[in-house]
Amino acid sequence: MLRTLTAVLFLLLLPLHSSSAASLVTDANGILTGARDIEYLGNKYDVFIGDGSCVGLFDGCDAQSDFPFQASDSLGASSALLALIVSDGRFTFDPLRISGCSSDSCAIHLPFLRLTQDVLADTIFILPSNSPLQAIDRLFVSDNTAVFIESTYAVWTQQPTTTVPEPSTLMLLGIGLLGQRWLRTGTKRLPA
Repeated sequence: MLRTLTAVLFLLLLPLHSSSAASLVTDANGILTGARDIEYLGNKYDVFIGDGSCVGLFDGCDAQSDFPFQASDSLGASSALLALIVSDGRFTFDPLRISGCSSDSCAIHLPFLRLTQDVLADTIFILPSNSPLQAIDRLFVSDNTAVFIESTYAVWTQQPTTTVPEPSTLMLLGIGLLGQRWLRTGTKRLPA
């Protein structure tokens, strides 16, 4: 009886546990095109890795609000993406397997500051012979990475926050007391 009750409770509570780890996204050919569920600064983000211009990918690239992160936060975000790429291992020394890169090196840019005609970007460099590294790079706003075979952008999009309804304390307490009562009625008491 106790085993049955345990199994039923397990099956009922299983859907309440949900966690999703960050993962890389690849296309049918195994090319890295992005990442899902990267948790950073208390929010979850999806990342698209691909070609385009700063103007086209970042809402005109003409205001600071067009960028998902400011300077110090951009460095941390790129570090989180780099850690995910390195932990996977498939792309660490193979820049040709990253969307937008068809060269022996790959620079993945995350812009964070608009200057007059250009932007500063935190950049991840993937090289076939060295460990990946990060640096600040300067790009022209109008540069289209489709023309530059060694460059691509990382576009971060915050996932919408959803509230998960939680059962009330009274309901949980009531279920616990009912379960305890149900278990007690099935047990035999020894005479004193």
